[in-house]
Amino acid sequence: MHLSSAIRPAATFALVLAAASLIGASAFAQARLEPTRPAKDYLQRSEEIMEFKKAAVSGPDRGQEIFYYKCWMCHNEFAKEAPPLKGLFTHPTLVSGEPMSDEAVKNQIRNGSANMAAYKYALNDADVNDLLSYLKEKCCWDSDAPPLNPRYIAK
Repeated sequence: MHLSSAIRPAATFALVLAAASLIGASAFAQARLEPTRPAKDYLQRSEEIMEFKKAAVSGPDRGQEIFYYKCWMCHNEFAKEAPPLKGLFTHPTLVSGEPMSDEAVKNQIRNGSANMAAYKYALNDADVNDLLSYLKEKCCWDSDAPPLNPRYIAK
């Protein structure tokens, strides 16, 4: 083996690296800093589940789904610590003593309290609005009659 043939691949590699750093360093850095997100495929069930869109795209039906995943485990008919949410808007005040209003309920959902988790980082404004519409219009079911499965098709 000749010495120049052993050095040639290393020299070629060094030249390629030098050219890449001079010509396209900014493109490489930009690609590294600004990753492109893949397009969402709403036909994928996982996408629907992650964004609470199995039952509906928006409104009280979507709010019911959010309620099931985020609220029901504490606010159900068997709960001892958390207040039931059925008829929430018929009460004059929240448990905290704050007068009942849409904004007061939204703040409670976002900020939580000593006994309730805060969802300001888990739920966006659309989520909170859909959850609020569910609490006002349809809330809540009993465990004997849970909501219907939106994927079930009767034969």
